[in-house]
Amino acid sequence: MKKLVGAVTALAIICSAGLADIDFTPSVYVNGNKIEADIIMKDDRIYVPLRAVSESMGATVSWDETNNTASIETSRSDSILPQVIKDASPFVVAIIGGYSFEGTPAYKEKYMQGTAHGTGVIIKSGGEILTNAHVVKDLNNIIVVLYDGSGYEATIKYIDEETDLAVIKINRLGLQTARFADDEDIVIGKTVVAIGTPISFSLRNSASLGIISGINRSITNDYRLIQTDASINPGNSGGPLVNMNGEVVGINSSKLAGIGVEGMGFSIPAGTVKYVLKHFETYGRVRRPDIGATLQESVFAYMGLPADTGLMVSSVKEGSPAQTAGILINDTIIEVNGCAVHSIVDWNEEMKKYLPADTVTLKVQRGTEQKDISIKFSEK
Repeated sequence: MKKLVGAVTALAIICSAGLADIDFTPSVYVNGNKIEADIIMKDDRIYVPLRAVSESMGATVSWDETNNTASIETSRSDSILPQVIKDASPFVVAIIGGYSFEGTPAYKEKYMQGTAHGTGVIIKSGGEILTNAHVVKDLNNIIVVLYDGSGYEATIKYIDEETDLAVIKINRLGLQTARFADDEDIVIGKTVVAIGTPISFSLRNSASLGIISGINRSITNDYRLIQTDASINPGNSGGPLVNMNGEVVGINSSKLAGIGVEGMGFSIPAGTVKYVLKHFETYGRVRRPDIGATLQESVFAYMGLPADTGLMVSSVKEGSPAQTAGILINDTIIEVNGCAVHSIVDWNEEMKKYLPADTVTLKVQRGTEQKDISIKFSEK
């Protein structure tokens, strides 16, 4: 414990000047906050627990008993932010390409040719790059510009428009890759940085600071999103939202814009990214289970209000798993294998657990009666 005492003693010398002859237990304040811990005065020094002082300053203290070592990790963004951006920037790329619209050849040539750009995240050292589907789906002659300024032609390898994720490929080896955060590390209030290519291609690898403002947001998406107040502008799409450990917590995808609207950016969570990438790697596409019925959420769920009414079946396809299982129009599905579903987003998130041909039990409300119905998924 000598290292702990030494660190505390250094603090004590500063705090105890002129108090040697005063017979009372002093109060210690850090940033205006009183430390609620055992404080000892001895030999003209004040001794305060290291953890109490460090955590009051926003740091995390860990103790390695094997090595007899205490580690203090500061959460102050102004002290670690430059290093986070420096470490993350090499796995962030800028993407640019040409696009065109339908019309006569002469009209297209004269008026409708142009370029569009976005951002990507290197996920494999051999040249695979994750981005948004909407960034690349209509682009021709895709060019990827790396952090060092070198450019490479790219092709689309995988794309999934429902999650708005795609993977493109360049012929380059030895690239630095991103690390993705675990779901439990995506917490409201944590500091994050958005890195990307906002507005102009000349602004590639711009960084903006913010926090995770909310999780489990849906807006108009089919899956849950992360909300952040880090600046996200056109061109940031496909870029990373990075935490202070240098991990990607989400892929920036959209923002709300309008008069009086500020700090409303949204990112695809790392958990959804991992789900999609696993399907890409295994099947070459995202394989989604389906019951062959149209589901309708309540007005409350649609408006984002608390809802526990489940999903009403508004239509059933002929020969579908729903029809085979005996599900009827106006039935309400309230659970999937014991997990409640109150919205379309809830349903889609739950479906990430399953594959076509899997069998689940749906709890269905029919009038005043609840029924458990076994159903085998088809493929969407």
